[in-house]
Amino acid sequence: MTMYSLSAYGEMIGDSDRFNAYAKAIASAVRPGDAVVEIGCGPGVFSLLACLAGARRVYAIETEDIIHLARELASANCFTDRIEFFQSDSRKTQLPERVNVIVSDIRGALPLLNHAIPSLEDARQRFLLPGGAMIPQRDVLRAALIEADSFYSGLVSPWQNSVRDTILSPALSLLLNRLYTSRFGSEQLLTTAQTWGVLDYTAANSRSAAGELLFHAARSGIAHGVCLWFDTNLFRDIGYSSGPGADKTVYGQVFLPWPEPVPLTQGQEVQVGLHADLVGEDYVWRWEVKIPTGGNGAGPQFQQSTLQGALLTPNSLERRAADFVPALTGEGLLRRRVFELMDGRASLQEIAHKLAAEFPQRFSSWQRALSYAGAVSQEFSR
Repeated sequence: MTMYSLSAYGEMIGDSDRFNAYAKAIASAVRPGDAVVEIGCGPGVFSLLACLAGARRVYAIETEDIIHLARELASANCFTDRIEFFQSDSRKTQLPERVNVIVSDIRGALPLLNHAIPSLEDARQRFLLPGGAMIPQRDVLRAALIEADSFYSGLVSPWQNSVRDTILSPALSLLLNRLYTSRFGSEQLLTTAQTWGVLDYTAANSRSAAGELLFHAARSGIAHGVCLWFDTNLFRDIGYSSGPGADKTVYGQVFLPWPEPVPLTQGQEVQVGLHADLVGEDYVWRWEVKIPTGGNGAGPQFQQSTLQGALLTPNSLERRAADFVPALTGEGLLRRRVFELMDGRASLQEIAHKLAAEFPQRFSSWQRALSYAGAVSQEFSR
C-alpha cells in the first residue's frame, strides 16, 4: 500500500511555491559533475532536476512502488544512465559513493513525521561529503493561537448533541486530544507567530522538539486552539512558508484543539507549552495551556496529549508492558510458518500448497493461500 496516491504527488508538483523553491535550490546547489541523492524520491522529479543541473550521478531512494513510475520518467527524459534507483529505506541503503548534495521532502504537515529526522541524520552522516549541501538546510517550527470556529464546530458538534436519544459526548475527550490538518487564513490568527523549535539538518538534531511560549492576543476573539506550521530554508536564502496566509501549500497547517473555546481580550496573556517526542516510529504530542485572568484569579488551564486521544484498551497496554510474556496468536503462527517456508528454494505455489494443507481452517484452497503468501512475499522477500 502506497503512502500517497498519484494525484497527491501531482498536487505536490503543482504546489508552485514548493516546487519552484526546490527547483531553484537544486539549480543553485548542484554543480556539473556532482553526485546527488534524493531521499523519498516519489516519482523522482527532483532527481530529474538534479540531472538538468548537471549532476553526474543521482541516487533516488524510495520505499514505495511509485519508484517504478520514477524509472519511467527517468527513461522519458533520457536520464536512465545517470539515475540509479533503490527501493528501500534510506537507513538500510548503501551507496557506492558519498554525494555532494542530499535532497529530500519527507515532511508531513510538519517536519516531525515518523522517521524523517532520524533518516536525514543518518543520510548526513553516511552519504554526504564534507562541505556538501543539505536541501532543506533547516526548518523553523512556528505557532500561533487561532480562531477556528467553523473547523472546531465541525469537529465537535456531531458528538455534542444527542442523536436519536443516544449520548455521544464521551467521545469528545478522545477527539480533542488529537492533531488535525487543515488550511487556515492569516486573518484567523489571534496572536503573532512565535518560533518553538528549529531543525538544523546540517548538524545533529534532537528527534524531539519542545517550546514554552508566551502569547498576547493581538485582538479580541475566541481562541479554539493552537495552529502550527513551518518555515523552511532550502538552500542559502531560498525557502517558503507553509503557514496561514501563504499560498495554499500541499502541507496545510496542524491544529491542536482546546477542550473548550476561550474568549480572549486584546493584550490578554496565554502561556503555551508544546512537546513532540518521537516514541518508536510515531510522535507523542503534549500541549499545555494557562490563561491568567488577572489579579489572583486562575483562568482556564489545559493539559492535553495524543496519548489521551489514543484508543488504547487495558489489554493492548498490558501486551506492551516489559513484564508481559507473549505467545503467538493463530495469525502469528501462520505468518511465522510463511517465513520458514520462504527459504530461497520453494516457489510461492509450493508454499501455498503447504499452507493450504497445514492451515485448512484458514484457507479453503491453495489459490487463497497463494494470495496470502504473495502479499507476504511482496513486503518481505528480496
